[in-house]
Amino acid sequence: MTLWNPLAARVVAHAAILLSAALSTSAATQDKTGVVAPTKVSVVRFAGDYADLPSDGFDPAALLLGGGSGKQSSFYEMRARLEALACPTKEDTAATTPLFFDLTRAFSLNGAQLSELERSMQKIRKSGRETIAYVENANPVAYQIAALCDRVLIADMGSVDLRSPSLSITFMQDAMALLGVRMDVVRCGDFKGAVEPYVLPRMSEHLRNHYRTMIARINDDIVRRIAEARRLDPSKVRELQARRLLSAKDALEAGLVDRIVPYDGATHTIEREIGKSEIEEVEELKKDQKRQSLNFMAMFNSVFAPRSKREKKVEKDTIAILHLSGTIVDGNSDSGDSMVSGPTVSKIDELRDNEKVCGVVVRINSPGGSATASEAIRRALARLAETKPVVFSMGRLAASGGYWITCIERPIYAEATTITGSIGVFGMKPDVGPLMRRIGLHEEVVALDFGHELDSITNGWSEQTKARLQDRVDDVYDRFLDLASKSRHIARKDLDPLAGGRVWSGEQARDRGLIDEIGGIDSAIAKVAEEAKISEFETMHTPKAKGFFDAFVEQLFARTGLDREAIRLARKRLGAFDGAVRVLVDALEHEGSPRIWAITPADVRLR
Repeated sequence: MTLWNPLAARVVAHAAILLSAALSTSAATQDKTGVVAPTKVSVVRFAGDYADLPSDGFDPAALLLGGGSGKQSSFYEMRARLEALACPTKEDTAATTPLFFDLTRAFSLNGAQLSELERSMQKIRKSGRETIAYVENANPVAYQIAALCDRVLIADMGSVDLRSPSLSITFMQDAMALLGVRMDVVRCGDFKGAVEPYVLPRMSEHLRNHYRTMIARINDDIVRRIAEARRLDPSKVRELQARRLLSAKDALEAGLVDRIVPYDGATHTIEREIGKSEIEEVEELKKDQKRQSLNFMAMFNSVFAPRSKREKKVEKDTIAILHLSGTIVDGNSDSGDSMVSGPTVSKIDELRDNEKVCGVVVRINSPGGSATASEAIRRALARLAETKPVVFSMGRLAASGGYWITCIERPIYAEATTITGSIGVFGMKPDVGPLMRRIGLHEEVVALDFGHELDSITNGWSEQTKARLQDRVDDVYDRFLDLASKSRHIARKDLDPLAGGRVWSGEQARDRGLIDEIGGIDSAIAKVAEEAKISEFETMHTPKAKGFFDAFVEQLFARTGLDREAIRLARKRLGAFDGAVRVLVDALEHEGSPRIWAITPADVRLR
């Protein structure tokens, strides 16, 4: 008896799609002169919160808690705009235009909305329009949408989080007893779970079983959606849910995705996968583009950030000094003094496309940060180095992720007092369960498997969960070692004693081959000029400093009359823990699997 192999079937189907797309593209885009015109690609991005009946009101509580301004977008208007992208007939000219879903931004949809969106996606696919999804670190909602597309591409350092739904309730009876509070309750029915947290220290078993049955049925629809879309056995999907976090390689082997691509972002993935493309940016599926996420820190940034002048237009041969400073974080919007992956990659690509920029000195002052954000920036710098000379200049601190981004086989200069290296990664989360229990609070979790352990902050990790995360951390660390080994031409066996999180001074790093020379920006500029073969040039520092904290200090001084030097010293003291605070805050608020960090411990600093 021959067993049907889902993965083999998908490989065959994928090859057929690629061949069909190649034939149709060449036929559709070649004009009479034989010149192949760019393929049109429509790019769709989901963003923000979608509600059936959106509120236009301002929610100060959400603002203070970092949940945005409270403004929402209409789900049904978004769905209507999405269905408008479907072609009425296969003869429609738009039928040959691929529809590319960039699912890397933060957005939220509930389960009922996903079911309706599934029907909209089916209409698009039935219309004959090819749909392609690109994911980096896909949460369950983003992946379910991706699975509904013809092809799913995943970044090589990405992951798929297939957590099953769970239900969490905090029981407060012990805390109330400590305070001398007792609840009198009248109720109808045995399953009035709303009162249990006030009158019981733990969840009753019959209510637990009731909730478990409910979330199992909810999960059945999630499993069905993925299984049908990816042609997998439902039991296989449940097995993957129990594993929860899957690397790009795991996702490919399991049949969840079709192809692993470099961590270059959506635009470069389109160019690589589809060829020369004329990208048509479909308006982000939000009606009001002014409804931007606005958290407390972003509000302060907009209020206090100095109105810096625009960078002057580059008209002569120029060497750009690109300043990459602060903790490296994932995201699409500038945030204070951080090195945010999206804006940083855009700035690097901008320098790459500027013909008057003859070369770039990359000045790094960073303790590192997110491993995935570091890789996105490193890939962008590698693309830049393909077109013009790039030389690195390390400042006070260029370690961990700050070292990761230099791994593109280009010269590295550092000062003798520079702290660098710290080739190592980790993942972590806090466990506040003991604290909650000390004050009489107890969280009860009803789940279908142990996937909820991954991001629970009230329970520690089991050995099984730790083992899965260790595999993920090992994969990222192995990649870090490979990048450093290739970039510095050091054998892996010789690199191991230099890595493992060890930090080095500039001279130690030079002696061990981790950098090339002791020198500053002037030396790096001279090296770029030599490689670019230019003797007369201007220099340009970019990007313009945002000065969030400096501007805030000035405002604080002006409004309160506090001592300027005292404020400066406070900033200096607090700044030493910037990286550590960011890791802790991220662990507390990040939904999904813990982020993998390549960051120095508590921002190693010299005094």
